[in-house]
Amino acid sequence: MTPLLSIALALLIVGIVYIYLYVGSREKNLLPGPPTVPVLGNIHQIPKKGAHFQFAKWAQEYGGIYTLKFGTGTAAVVTDRRLVKELVDKKSSKYSERPKSYVAKLISGGDHILLMDYGSQWRDTRKLLHGTFMEKVCEEQHLKVQEAEARQMLRDYLVDPEDHMLHPKRYSNSVTMSIVWGIRTPTAQTRHMHR
Repeated sequence: MTPLLSIALALLIVGIVYIYLYVGSREKNLLPGPPTVPVLGNIHQIPKKGAHFQFAKWAQEYGGIYTLKFGTGTAAVVTDRRLVKELVDKKSSKYSERPKSYVAKLISGGDHILLMDYGSQWRDTRKLLHGTFMEKVCEEQHLKVQEAEARQMLRDYLVDPEDHMLHPKRYSNSVTMSIVWGIRTPTAQTRHMHR
């Protein structure tokens, strides 16, 4: 056997032993959890249906917060209501960040509230939306728009019954356009109703 082949074989054996011993095993500094098997961790112990029952059973055994290993990844499972409230309410700024997504930023340009990163722009946009769509504002302002558009839809049904499928589309489009952009959709043939 050549020395190069011997070194390659030794490295391969060391790599396999390392993967067997460390991948899927719980590190010493992690919270307790169910026993793991090499490489898989706890994946094989989670049922495909009714996994929440297994999580509740482990919570009784390991406490309100425990860890699971999924190959090289680790998941913390929190089942204690007090801990969940503390994480969500008191430390929300730490845990509210979404994972970075290149595709989401490419699609939206980074300025769509659903795909936006948490920060000052997100907070300003949320404040604006919240002020516009609060229940009190909806009752005072938007309900009038909906009632007016509902009257228009009933009139459309009476005047033009053949296009009965277009009237609800015009109604929902007009309510949305009026609230968001301040532009009504007076008829189903309005330019912005068609793509």
